[in-house]
Parts: sequence; C-alpha cells; structure tokens
Amino acid sequence: MKPMLRRINFFLLIVIILVLVNSIASYSQDQKYQRGAQYFLGTDDQLLIKVNIWGFVAKPGQYLVPSDTDLISLISFAGGPREGAKLSNIKLLRAKETEDKKNKIIDIDVNKYIKNGEEKLIPRLQPGDTIIVSGSTWYHINSFLSFITKIATLAQIYWWIVYYSSK
Repeated sequence: MKPMLRRINFFLLIVIILVLVNSIASYSQDQKYQRGAQYFLGTDDQLLIKVNIWGFVAKPGQYLVPSDTDLISLISFAGGPREGAKLSNIKLLRAKETEDKKNKIIDIDVNKYIKNGEEKLIPRLQPGDTIIVSGSTWYHINSFLSFITKIATLAQIYWWIVYYSSK
C-alpha cells in the first residue's frame, strides 16, 4: 500500500506543479486582450506618425495616426482603457533630440481632464512617442489574491487526498 501511496503523491505533486505553471503563465500574460492592428488613418495627403501604447488598454500596440492626434484619441484608437487602468498617472515617453540623448517622461492625469475638460492637460503626440497606461494598485492586489487563492485551493485538495488515503 505504501508504494501505491507514494506514486499517487508523486502524481499529484506533478499535477499541482503543472497547474501552478499554467496559472503563473496566465497571470503574467493576459490572453484576453490581443495586440491591436496597425491603423492607417487619414487621406493620401495626411501625414501619419508612428506611436506606441502599452499597458491597460484594450488593444496595446504600435499605431500609425494622423500627426495632430492627442493622447485621448490614441487611447480611443486602442479600444479605450481596460478595467483597472490607472488614468491618474499615464506616462508619455518622448524621444528627445538633444546631445545627451535622454528621453523626456511626462506624467499625465486624464482623470483631471475628465473632471474639468481642460484641453491643455492632454498633449499632442509626436513621432516615436510611447504611452504607458499602468494598472491601479487595487487591480494588482486583486490579481495577487486571486493567484494565492488558486495555490491555497490546490494545497487543500492535496492535503485532503493525503489525509483520506492514509486512513
């Protein structure tokens, strides 16, 4: 009976490890939101610029947009913000053409724009800009707790199997 119990425990350990690896992979890469297609907007005589948007938008990726596009329009092209997006602290990384070759980082509070409608709060995009929309703290806490719950459930199932197989 003991060798059979060891085989069952070894098998369960392998299953738990595979489930954990799968959970970690799905936690780190959200399959629900795929990369967005590149948009070619405007007429033949309209100048398009290449910009990037990453993070908590429905379709992150690289977009070709009209040269007069602002941040709100780009977020809209990307399908809008996802649930859990932190709109109060969006980062714009702008390539700076200076001798020190350092990028400029601009913090943008879209919530403030939504509240009072001041257009000066929303910058116009320039070629090569990268927009980063991060997740809120609550979203990350919720995701972490969901992951811990999965681990605890697997541990409890394993404990039940060991406990009832030893009786």
